Amino acid sequence: MAAARNTTGETDIRRKLDEYVDAHLTRHMYDTDESWPLRKTIRLPKQAELEQHYNQIRAQNETIRDWARQHHCETSEKTKIVSSGLIQQKSPLIDSVTIPDLDTALRIATKQTRERYLREHDRMSALAKEFGLEPANAMNVAKTLKDHDDTDFHLVIQAAHYFANHDCHTMTPRMAPIPGFSAKWLGAPNSQRRKAICQLTGQDNLTFQERPNELRLRLMDAEHHDQPDLIVTQPWVRNQPTDIEHAIIIENKDTYQAMPTVEHAICILGNGYAATSHITTLLPWLTTIPNIIYWGDMDANGLDILSKLRATGIPCTSILMDTTAYRTYEQYGTQLDAKKQTPHHTNPTTHTRTHHRRTQTL
Repeated sequence: MAAARNTTGETDIRRKLDEYVDAHLTRHMYDTDESWPLRKTIRLPKQAELEQHYNQIRAQNETIRDWARQHHCETSEKTKIVSSGLIQQKSPLIDSVTIPDLDTALRIATKQTRERYLREHDRMSALAKEFGLEPANAMNVAKTLKDHDDTDFHLVIQAAHYFANHDCHTMTPRMAPIPGFSAKWLGAPNSQRRKAICQLTGQDNLTFQERPNELRLRLMDAEHHDQPDLIVTQPWVRNQPTDIEHAIIIENKDTYQAMPTVEHAICILGNGYAATSHITTLLPWLTTIPNIIYWGDMDANGLDILSKLRATGIPCTSILMDTTAYRTYEQYGTQLDAKKQTPHHTNPTTHTRTHHRRTQTL
């Protein structure tokens, strides 16, 4: 309200007072110990300002008084002396407005803020009662789920009751017999829904048996070329192949499936960034193969994957990912991603070589 006394019109004054109350409720949406009343200080004009704009300031003062009266708010005043030539007069001006209680503040706030505030506090009360939580702890859960609708909220409650009484370390999320519950709904280990369930059950995390990492590969020699792919889900440490001289890691599935016969070779489906996270764990003998090649997309992500793959300790070279290949086949590429947007460009990566960095910046 600092500028309200000299240039602000009646509508703006009312709007600023409304916004002040609305902003206060938004800032303190998740407080459980907020005290009322709320006092809003109104800046009084300096003497020269008051005498120069006296009529305007008096009109604005009455606007504030009308707003306070309309919302059943109290005001306090301070008397100022106004001189006009030889005449002096006393002029009481409002120096504060007091919003007495939460109900009054909610009536002043916007419909959106009012409904949100009431929803969050209703959720807090429900959680505190149902799980025997202190209000502050219940409100923390409500805050965790602030961006989730009522369907999500009630499903979190059902899930929390179930996992409070059942050990989930031997099951995957898909096995939980909860109506509406699924692994996709639950989300990653750091999802808000998981966090809320843990807050309600007092657990550090939900120790599910997560789906194992997997790696798909093919033996490329003539004898095995037409056989089904191998799916590796555990570290391959026993009966590992001993005659492999070449390994090619391919990002694109179509290219992987179309690879021809090559003796003493294996072909590994990189599947984007997946290979960089567990390839050395599942195939610990891979780094002993004399010739390791990576063939990925000629874009920023493909080169980033190549860099991260090398960072795992795999001394791979690349094929068809340099500037010459880019220029040769550029006409068959696209400047847009699946959403018809220009793909982002990453910064030059640590484990790419000079000709890769040039390609990365094209």
